[in-house]
Amino acid sequence: MTRKERIRLFISSQGYEPVTRGRLAEELKVPEKSASRFNGEVDELIKSGDIVESRKTGRLRTTASVGLVKGVLRTNPKGFGFVIREDGGEDLYVGGKYYNSAINGDTVLVRPLPAENDGRERWAVYSVLERGTSRVVGLLRLYPGLGIVTPDNEKLPREIFVSDNGRALDGQKVVVKITGYPTDGSLHGEIEEALGYPDDFGVDVLSVIRDYDFEVEFPKTVQAQARAVPVEISPAELEGRLDLRDKLIITIDGDDSKDLDDAVSLEKTAGGWRLGVHIADVSAYVRPGSALDKEALKRGTSVYLADRVVPMLPPRLSNGICSLNQGEDRLTLSVFMDMDKNGVVRKSEFHKSVIRSAHRMTYNNVEKILRGDRELSERYADIAPMLRDMRALSLKLKGLAAGRGYIELAIPEAKAVLDENGRTVAIELRRSSDATELIEQFMVAANMAVARFFCEKSIPAVFRVHGLPDENKLRTVRQIVSGMGINPNLTMAEILKAAEGSEGEAIISALILRSMAKAVYSAENQGHYGLGADYYCHFTSPIRRYPDLVCHRALKAAIEGDEAMLRLLRRTNADAAEQSSERETAAEHCERDVLDMKKAEYMEQFVGQDFHGVISSVTSFGFFVALPDTVEGLVCVASLTDDYYVYDEKALCLRGERTHKEYRLGDGVDVTLVSANRKNRKIEFAVKGQKAPRPVKKEAAPNGGKQKRKNSGAKQKRVPRVLHRRKNRGRH
Repeated sequence: MTRKERIRLFISSQGYEPVTRGRLAEELKVPEKSASRFNGEVDELIKSGDIVESRKTGRLRTTASVGLVKGVLRTNPKGFGFVIREDGGEDLYVGGKYYNSAINGDTVLVRPLPAENDGRERWAVYSVLERGTSRVVGLLRLYPGLGIVTPDNEKLPREIFVSDNGRALDGQKVVVKITGYPTDGSLHGEIEEALGYPDDFGVDVLSVIRDYDFEVEFPKTVQAQARAVPVEISPAELEGRLDLRDKLIITIDGDDSKDLDDAVSLEKTAGGWRLGVHIADVSAYVRPGSALDKEALKRGTSVYLADRVVPMLPPRLSNGICSLNQGEDRLTLSVFMDMDKNGVVRKSEFHKSVIRSAHRMTYNNVEKILRGDRELSERYADIAPMLRDMRALSLKLKGLAAGRGYIELAIPEAKAVLDENGRTVAIELRRSSDATELIEQFMVAANMAVARFFCEKSIPAVFRVHGLPDENKLRTVRQIVSGMGINPNLTMAEILKAAEGSEGEAIISALILRSMAKAVYSAENQGHYGLGADYYCHFTSPIRRYPDLVCHRALKAAIEGDEAMLRLLRRTNADAAEQSSERETAAEHCERDVLDMKKAEYMEQFVGQDFHGVISSVTSFGFFVALPDTVEGLVCVASLTDDYYVYDEKALCLRGERTHKEYRLGDGVDVTLVSANRKNRKIEFAVKGQKAPRPVKKEAAPNGGKQKRKNSGAKQKRVPRVLHRRKNRGRH
């Protein structure tokens, strides 16, 4: 047990009487020569929010013992916020005047305020433990001797004062490093980067990228290391590798994919199948602790956006020596799974290998071959039989997945199609096919096999874990589907099956997704609920995900008996898992925000036109409507002029007091587009035939600004909106 842990245990022990640092050091018999280190350890516990030091007496207590609660502050532009508790309890309301220098995203300790006449709990920020924002993207306006940046993020204070504009010009988008967080709510900073004028080509997307702290360019040291990597494999690199260059191995990816990190092979055997999954050996080129490795860990993942990819690794590697390009020798790690005729894995083998991809196949062409396209079947006559066998096996694997409880969510995914000027000309749906499902099933099988091997051999790795869903949220889902005419007593998988093909299928999938815990990375295996898997890791995409690279190092160390590498992984895996989870979340938000911006840009041309959609969320202030192409917008309750509508929390609908007309989740509705704003990424509809809403300025209130009416019973509770994800592959 470390001394810091002893300090924490002592202060939290039963019967503890608060003491000062000096007295605590005496109680723990801290040598005088260790006093400085001891004080540092106490400071760390205070900074982490475990303990507090009285500002008056200097005595130390646990935060819980004095009624302080730790969490993350999420603010609302209307002037209030909520603290999302670390312990998972109910969110805590904080009025804007009680932020105490905290801003959106900060980790804080909050203290309770005296109860007011309405009995509602109110809290105030006691201290800021960790800043959630260090850099901000915004619009620069220059005045004599002063610059003011207005952040793009509406949840941040509306002014950042900068004394030096650097090379930035008035009206440009800039990146500002925050240098001061004064208690009056104003921020101070210095300009680090000028992105360009808002209407310049690509600046809209670049602004979002930088707002999530992703870098487009690689540091010079990283670029230099990438340039030093040979473009061809040397004979020495082949030593100790299984030579698979004469085997029929292919890649299957999207039409525009350039980073091809997985290849597959399949052979029929007397007992069933021998499936091979061959993954680019990125660990052969990215060494632990190198500049390349540090940058990959910092980024955590590649980010896929409407007009570009922000890669985890420099293109010289990701599109070059690490990409399994057709006809080129490539270093790989191969997983061979011997399966019976039903697809059950009976034996797995793991090898360092070298392959030569026979064909660079696309999902579109594979799908056409599987559907019997004669011309393509003749062109790829050498692999057409294998592709048909692959489809047959993938169907077996899909059946096994359903049997173990795999929850298959039918959430539509969209992409923005841009013209040569970067403007959105269409929103297209990404459609699943036999070809995409084939690859997804094979990758999941490989990930499960590798994770099982790690656990059975006690190999340190980074696992992909997914906990059980929240029971309260599941009850809400059952309540909602019951109102949509589906038996609420079915399992989640059965509910999804019952909703298949219906207008509300995507809504139900999204609600079930939101009821689940978020899948994250961990140094400890905890299983994966969504896949029904006892063992799972990410192994198959090391070009674009850092945890996969870690798993490659772990597997190679196990194959080679590299104890030094295994010791290194035991020390670093927990930090790598935490960093990877954090950057994955940032990437998801970045991708979502860019897509939402491009959807709003696309819809700007259709203001005044009518559309048919499905109600995807209902709140006390209105309801959201999702169009078939996943464009989503709000119908404000103020625009429903034919009646006064009240939110019925139990029925999860808006109901007219006079007409009793209802707007329920999953209902189809005809709407008129009122506005679309790409700058704030917001789209607003009105029910067809009703007047557009008038802008109403409302005073911020603890209830989130909900409309008040005597005995209305309109309790604020937001039903989760539909989430749109970038692509099925790798979402687990």
